[in-house]
Parts: sequence; C-alpha cells; structure tokens
Amino acid sequence: MSIDTSSVSAEAVAGYSQIAGARRIVFLRHGQTDYNVQHRFQGIIDIPLNSIGREQAVEGGQVLARRLAGGGRIGGLNADYVSATAVRIVSSPLERAFNTAQALAEELKTLGVEVGEIAVDKRLLERSYGVFEGLDFDQIAEQYPEWLLEWRQTGESAGAGVEPGGVVGDRVREAVLEHAAEVPEGGTLVAVSHGAAIARGVMSTIGLDPRHFDCIRGVDNVHWSELVLAGGGGSGASGAARWRLASHNVGARPEVFGA
Repeated sequence: MSIDTSSVSAEAVAGYSQIAGARRIVFLRHGQTDYNVQHRFQGIIDIPLNSIGREQAVEGGQVLARRLAGGGRIGGLNADYVSATAVRIVSSPLERAFNTAQALAEELKTLGVEVGEIAVDKRLLERSYGVFEGLDFDQIAEQYPEWLLEWRQTGESAGAGVEPGGVVGDRVREAVLEHAAEVPEGGTLVAVSHGAAIARGVMSTIGLDPRHFDCIRGVDNVHWSELVLAGGGGSGASGAARWRLASHNVGARPEVFGA
C-alpha cells in the first residue's frame, strides 16, 4: 500500500529532521511500596521500595532496557529512527524512584547502552497531597470527609493542601522537556517518577486540559508511558513537531491492573 505524502511540505519535513534532542520520552513509575499495598497516600513522603517493588524494578527494567536498546522506528508517518545508544535517565529524588532508575540503568549497561550518571530533578516529585499524606481512604473519610469528596469530584482540594494538578503537570513537563533537549539527537529520555506526577505530566506534555484529569488512568508500579516526537504534516495541520502519546501503562507482565 502506498501513502500519499504530497501534502507534506518539504520545509516541514526538513524542520522536523533538524530537531535536536530526544525523539522519545518514557515516563517510568517506581516499584511497589508498603504504602501502595496499604492504599495510603504517599505524596512526597520518602517511602522505600518493598521486596516486591525491588523485584519489579529488576524485572521491568530488563523488559524496558531491551526495548530501549533495540532502537528502531517510532511515531508514525513522519517519525524518525530513535537511537539505540543515546539513552539518558532523570529521576525524582525520592528513594523509591531513584532505586527504580538505578535498576534500569544497570540493565541498560549489561546491553551495552551507556546511560551516564542518573540526573535528579525535584520537579519529578510526586504530587503533594497535603494532610492526606500517610493516610488511607478510610482514615481520610473519617477525618476530612468534605475535602475527600471535593478531591474525588474535582481532583483538587485546596483546603487539604493538595498541590494543584495543573501545577504538577506543568513542572513535570518543564523538567522532561529541559532534560530531553540535552539528550543526543534522536535519543530517548527516561523520566522515573510517580503515579500522579506521570499522569499529569503526560497530559501537560501532549497538551490536554488539566481539568480532564480522569481521561488518563494512572500507571501501575514499574509500568511506563511513551511519548514520541512527531510532526511535519502527519495528522496535524500546522506541520509543527509535537509530543504524542504512543503507549500508556505498559509493563513486563500482560496484566495491567495493580497498586
């Protein structure tokens, strides 16, 4: 089957091919913690991985590393080839995320991919949940029923001190785009972060309204979402390169529902 590309301007294609930095951004969530199992709000509390979480980090790291090391075609009609050797990792400073990043880095190194030092950026921190942090839903319902109802209905609760979702998304987007620009041309940036931060960051990076917070489900432990840089005609009229969601909540195992 042939594809008619006559409507794609030469200028747009040339502009796309000259874009420096990463062609792919992978958002990776940390492994399981005891708070995940207990359904407690973690937020910015520095909870470590539990034994299952450490196993998940290794297993998921092996699968993701093989994908990243393979390189290949990404993104669709006007996409380019992504480099199999240009991979950089940036992590939230919280232990559960950084240890997950370390597991991935080790797996990449065994495949001959040099990732360099893992960068740390506090803009990849989990969303702050204010007074909800450390509590489970039953405790919150008992202590802060009105604020919990507000959060369930709107995704926000200023009274509880919950960080605004739009603010979370924007800080994550700013971080990943800044680090992506430093990746060797055609490479991949892996941003290791947290459930809410990733969902909000993906929304902000691809241009979704933060009020539509329930249109993207959170990612499971050691699952990832992949954005690719596409443009130069494609399905958009402007010809401008932009980030598109290529896959969401992908992991080492076929089941997708988890903590």
